[in-house]
Amino acid sequence: MIGKLIKSNFKNDFSHMITFFLIMVLSTFLFHTGIMIFKGYSTVYQDKLEKYNWADIAVISVLKPEDTEKIEEIISTSDYVASYEKSNPIYKEFVAERGSAIEGDSKNAFDTSTQSMYVLPYGEWGEIEAPHFSELSDEEYDNPIYLSIYLNTNVFKMKLGDTMDVKVDDKYYTFQVAGFYEGILSNGMGIAYVNPSLYEEWKLEREEKIRELVRKAKENGEDELEQEFALFNLKVNDGADADEAAGRLSQSMDEHGILARGQSVNEFISAFSLMQNMIAAMLMAFSIIIAIISMIIIYFRISNSIEQNIVNIGAIKALGYTSGQIRRAMIIEFVLTSFMAFITGIIGSYLVVPIFEEMMRSESAIVWEISFDTASFIVSFVLMIGTVILVSAVSTRGIKRLDPVTALRFGMNDNTFKKNRAPIEKTPGPLTWIMALKSLIGNTRQNIILFAVTLSIGLVTTFSAFIAYNCVYDPMNLYKLLNLETADVSLMMNKDDPGYLNELENLPEVDSVWWVDEVAMSVEGVSVISVITDDWSDVPDVNIISGRSPIYDNEIAIGGVTAQILGVDIGDEVTVSYGKEEKRYLITGIEQYSNQMGKDISMTSDGARHLDYIAQRSRYEVSVKDHSLANSKAVVGKAEDMFGNKLSRYLNIIEALKTGGISVIAIAAGMVFAMVFISVIVIVLSMNLLVKTMIIKKQKEIGIKKALGFSSGQLRTELVLSMLPQIAVGAAAGSLLGLAWSNKMLAGLLTAVGVLRSDMVIFPWMGIAAVIFVVIISFLIIWMISARIKRISAYSLITE
Repeated sequence: MIGKLIKSNFKNDFSHMITFFLIMVLSTFLFHTGIMIFKGYSTVYQDKLEKYNWADIAVISVLKPEDTEKIEEIISTSDYVASYEKSNPIYKEFVAERGSAIEGDSKNAFDTSTQSMYVLPYGEWGEIEAPHFSELSDEEYDNPIYLSIYLNTNVFKMKLGDTMDVKVDDKYYTFQVAGFYEGILSNGMGIAYVNPSLYEEWKLEREEKIRELVRKAKENGEDELEQEFALFNLKVNDGADADEAAGRLSQSMDEHGILARGQSVNEFISAFSLMQNMIAAMLMAFSIIIAIISMIIIYFRISNSIEQNIVNIGAIKALGYTSGQIRRAMIIEFVLTSFMAFITGIIGSYLVVPIFEEMMRSESAIVWEISFDTASFIVSFVLMIGTVILVSAVSTRGIKRLDPVTALRFGMNDNTFKKNRAPIEKTPGPLTWIMALKSLIGNTRQNIILFAVTLSIGLVTTFSAFIAYNCVYDPMNLYKLLNLETADVSLMMNKDDPGYLNELENLPEVDSVWWVDEVAMSVEGVSVISVITDDWSDVPDVNIISGRSPIYDNEIAIGGVTAQILGVDIGDEVTVSYGKEEKRYLITGIEQYSNQMGKDISMTSDGARHLDYIAQRSRYEVSVKDHSLANSKAVVGKAEDMFGNKLSRYLNIIEALKTGGISVIAIAAGMVFAMVFISVIVIVLSMNLLVKTMIIKKQKEIGIKKALGFSSGQLRTELVLSMLPQIAVGAAAGSLLGLAWSNKMLAGLLTAVGVLRSDMVIFPWMGIAAVIFVVIISFLIIWMISARIKRISAYSLITE
């Protein structure tokens, strides 16, 4: 019996349900894809960490002979460490031009595929951190090399079996790419595996160089000790925290004067999964906005359906159908449509996620073998279908109070007893405008719906304009947000020489020059990167959230994440350790720096000397006049002429940002396009459903107006004018929220990399552009959809 009602409802509402179906497909697709990516990348690292017995902590150091035994004693006696393995990688710098053809020794870090790597012999690994190969060639090669997925996708861009020509030290080698492996710590550190015979050859060369350095040092009466490069891969005890263990180990090694740091696998996981989690958060936020819009439209559609079909509902009740049956028929109609949309969205999600996963390997460093995710399916199902059931049930409550006789009488009563707020005979102005005003005043529910929908779209569109300007048009703003100090050109020298600073300052294109050095230290047991310079007042743009940069030798500024971990703030004192030395420093500022996930401090070179660390002045940062590309190129060219081989490498940051040489900029551009595209789709679908509903609701009124002499064009204009004010007001409210919240929303997305506050530029025109965009798109959609008014006539509405 109820089946006939459901069938009848579908027949009468078919075009509306198609639009609702598409909205729910989009919402389900975005939400399930977002939660699947977020959950997938949150668990895949931990799953593979256990499955392949990858290391929880890596300790890498250059050890003196007497330190080797001591560091092993520290590791083996630690309460946190369950087991460990030691290896001796060889540090090498591979230089390969794009396309693997060496054409010269360009020093541009963005032009050449120059990568520092640690080399180990293939097949001679232990049980901890053994590489897991995603691709492995069956062929035998003369000189094979096995690369990490991360290095290959970001630097070399090879395929299995390709020939790779590189320069290592002063020799040229031709390798055959024999495999790609995935890992976490080994991926992040840049480990490559080569033929054991080549490894032994490089090992002997290194030992010979060390012996030669020792011999020359003795001849000159200098102390030069033979040192061993060592890598320790550690597994922590069950229940132990890898971050805490890494910090404690680093502190113990500091106390014994061993220059080594424990790096937790969690630091690498945070870095590798950052971009995926940002995209996932964006998708879920979009899906929730769309879901809210969908629920509002369900309420609007059901309420209008009840009002429109009140006579039919009364007749159905008179035939013996109960209120519960009628309500269930309406609810099932939306639930069935939502379920079909849900399944379609899930299928679309599983078609897209594998493509996304392959594209994101340059960020993730591993292969995510995608399978059916039960948890994501259940969460998506409960949220999407459960919300539809809830909203449908609430929307149909009025049917219970509807008596058949009252429904039939009300249906035949043309008088709604509403006050005529804009009488045609008394209201000045064009007739079409007066009719639009009457429609606007008399449709409170429609006004609220339009306001809510366009508010959401206005917010998203303003945020899109904000991202587009700061991350695509002027990406230096994003670069400043992620870095502690921002330069236009960075020059890396081969040695420390105070004269470089004066020579660079004298260039006419240069506005300011400063040097920085970075070294690993620890603060109260937390491993941090310490950024050092002579005088922080010489640095023109420091990313300080609050307070100031250090001035005196007993002061530091501390990263916001580190401050949160330690529970400290400006004015507190903390102990900073380096080697055997430690000293109490006063915190003068809270800073943010995306390096090492926001775990950083800054100090002066005089402050570093208290820890027996002599800063290296080999990295010079240059701010050029007007921040122009021409000046940055001129500085690079003159630096190459002045310094020659003394210049190791340079980064023309302005050029890289303008040409898309930094991957995060390209990803940001993609996100902007996706946000705008989804916004247009939401406007099209929601307006389509709303306008169709309103036309059906008013078809008798439209027919009568046509009989009175109104043209289709006038009635379409009336409809557009009656909707645009709410759309404009809603979009304006959303744009105001966007102007107020965009920096907060971006900071929330970047919290994982240590960004606690964003203060990128935001202009009023971003909100104005969003309003204009929403109004124009809405106008065009409403005008096109309202063309169906042409098919309505008074004659077609006559019933016998």
